[in-house]
Parts: sequence; structure tokens; C-alpha cells
Amino acid sequence: MRLTTKSQYGLRVMGDLVRNWRGNNNKFLQVAELASRCQTSQKYLEQVLLPLSHAGVLESKRGQHGGYRLNRAPEDISLAETLRHLEGRLMPIPKWADDGTSDVSALGNVLRQVRDSIRHILENTSIAVLAEGSDANHARTDEAVETLMYYI
Repeated sequence: MRLTTKSQYGLRVMGDLVRNWRGNNNKFLQVAELASRCQTSQKYLEQVLLPLSHAGVLESKRGQHGGYRLNRAPEDISLAETLRHLEGRLMPIPKWADDGTSDVSALGNVLRQVRDSIRHILENTSIAVLAEGSDANHARTDEAVETLMYYI
């Protein structure tokens, strides 16, 4: 499974928003502040956050004291839900592998098992893990996301 830069930044921001939920009474964080933390442009980050806001994962507010914040408790938002809104399907597999009647059914079976295992882990892991531990752990989380990134 490879993640695009959209998911990389999206997961980093979600980690910031989880820490905000826990430490700042879930106040709205402005896009400029979030973009600075992620070292990306505000315009790009707005494109990343928009699908999460439309899906109800994030709450957005316009104006001087506006920004984004979590719309639900971090424990109620899975990594799978977040990634689906950022990427679409979690782990697409070839059509022939998704069809159990093909001649290559043994390989198709393995690919379906891999997809289902990844889906199970992501469905049962909340975004709260993105904010756990020390600053060193945050760096390791960013490194793990970077490892899964898909480069074009």
C-alpha cells in the first residue's frame, strides 16, 4: 500500500488535530498554523482538508477565529475512514484478483487476504495513534508515513 502526499499531509494534520483535541479544548486551528507545522502551502493543505470536512470528520469555520478542528472524538475516527476520504479505496487490487472465478484464483486469493488484513488493521486503529508519545514518536510517525508514500 502506497500513500500519496495528500495522505501524508492529511495524516500529519490529523495528528495535530488530535493533540489539539486533547490539549486545547478542540479549538479551531487556522490553516496557516497547520500548514506551517506541515511545511506545506496553505492552498495545498486546504485541498487536503476539504474532503475530510465534507465527510464530517472535521468541522470548519470561516472568519478571523475560524479554521479546522475534529468533529468527533479521535477514538471514533479510524485511520481507514480518514484514508478513504483522502485517497478513495484503501487498497485496490486488480479486477481479475477480486473475481474469485479467474484462472489465477490462488494469487487472487492471496491479494484479497492482504487487502482484507490491511483494511482490518486500519478499520480497528483510531487516529489517536497519530498523536501518541513524545516528539521522537511524532518524528517516527512522520517517517512511517513517508515510507508508505507513493511518488510520481
